[in-house]
Amino acid sequence: MSDENVNKSIRELRLRLGMTQEEFAHAVAVTFSTVNRWENGHAKPSKLARRAIEALARRGAPRREGVSGGAERHNAAAAESLGAEAGLVMDSHHPHQ
Repeated sequence: MSDENVNKSIRELRLRLGMTQEEFAHAVAVTFSTVNRWENGHAKPSKLARRAIEALARRGAPRREGVSGGAERHNAAAAESLGAEAGLVMDSHHPHQ
């Protein structure tokens, strides 16, 4: 997978989760500028950051007021699907990789 695909996939995952770059950064424990650099192709996530992104893709965005359960389930499913396509979701048989 090319770095461009990873950068595009991170942006797509974030948008599908309905998160700002700042919210996404907080969720994966990095700075806003780091997420911005990933999405613009100026940097790529470390192995540790990839694991955090994978975990976020599996669990979905943190629940916010006004988000219905149906929308939340849809976003989580979409994130998992997108993460799998981008290679951002680990094999479910090995959750502690």
